[in-house]
Amino acid sequence: MTRKITQKSLLLSLFHAAGNTSIPIKTLVAAGEIFGFAGSTVRVTVIRLVRSGTLESDTRGMYRLSGRGRKISRFIGTWKEGEQRLKPWDGTWLCCLLPQKAYRTPGRIRRFLNMTGFQEGLPSLWVRPNNLAMGIERLGSILSHPGGRDDMVQFVGYGFEDRITERWTRSLWPVDILMDTQNRFLQKINKSASRLDKMPLENALVESFLVGSEAIHLLFSDPLLPHDIMDPGPRQALTRAMIAYDRIGKRVWSRRFEEINMDRSPAHLQLVAGA
Repeated sequence: MTRKITQKSLLLSLFHAAGNTSIPIKTLVAAGEIFGFAGSTVRVTVIRLVRSGTLESDTRGMYRLSGRGRKISRFIGTWKEGEQRLKPWDGTWLCCLLPQKAYRTPGRIRRFLNMTGFQEGLPSLWVRPNNLAMGIERLGSILSHPGGRDDMVQFVGYGFEDRITERWTRSLWPVDILMDTQNRFLQKINKSASRLDKMPLENALVESFLVGSEAIHLLFSDPLLPHDIMDPGPRQALTRAMIAYDRIGKRVWSRRFEEINMDRSPAHLQLVAGA
């Protein structure tokens, strides 16, 4: 894992897996201990998440994602939809114009742009092919989520000079590196899937979390480029493998935490944790 697991990301991963189901604090503490976190620090993290509006408590000692938390959780979960997230590319571009004062884009804003496949094509102008099935209104609501910016201007652009769009399609996205990474990780996830049920339970919990998290990170951070720019084969193969792996992970976690009505396997949600 290249992304550090914290109490915050672990807890939000459990809430993501539980959907709208509440989780008792004792279960959150038990899960934290498996990953080496003290119960006291888990409790403090839960309180902070409630104060930030990411979690809510309906009864004493029971917690679940708030409406805001569920919104981003659902967006991250769209990796399972695969190619249904795309539409044919007509050559136009989704554009996001930042105000001049935001030219030196802070890391948090950059992360929200990157997570929907945008790259900086021209100073202050971030672009991506207009091949996402979601409408520009929904895309705008994601980009203006707390931690993003509400003064971005989103629009569909066309008529750019050929030399500019050729440079964008050729160099803005590291497609060869992305495909190679997905191919290599496909082997890793298949190897893990073949041994999870044979491992001691707590070891299987940790491995399924780590491997599943990295796979979802690769799938969610894939820029979903048109076939003209990037071969979708590696992404499609990894998606199929991760859907199968998710079922195995859910079975493993449900054996240990029967009280959580999981509809998926927990996975590292740093995008939510950093929001």
